Amino acid sequence: MKPVHAIIALVFAALILLSYLALIITGDRGFMEMRGMRQKLNDLELENKALEQQNIEMYRKIKRLKDDPAYTESIARQELKMIKKDELVFEFKTETPNQEDQQKKPPPVKKR
Repeated sequence: MKPVHAIIALVFAALILLSYLALIITGDRGFMEMRGMRQKLNDLELENKALEQQNIEMYRKIKRLKDDPAYTESIARQELKMIKKDELVFEFKTETPNQEDQQKKPPPVKKR
């Protein structure tokens, strides 16, 4: 084999290897897609942990609502604005500072 043919064969083999390497990195099911899948997996695991924590909190709240009448009453009073029988509710209207300032100021004078 002549040295020129050997060099051509080596260049051709190197081009084939480089094309395979490019295919491995960027191709279907390649390295880049694997990195993206790992990131997606990490994101899903974090979301899963947050949902598990939320489920635990909801379970505790449901258990308290079933077993603790005082907690049920406090939730009914706060969220549903419920009152007990024979209770009176007094609502006081307070003026905001802007309303007080407007009442104290005289109306603007129109100039001719």
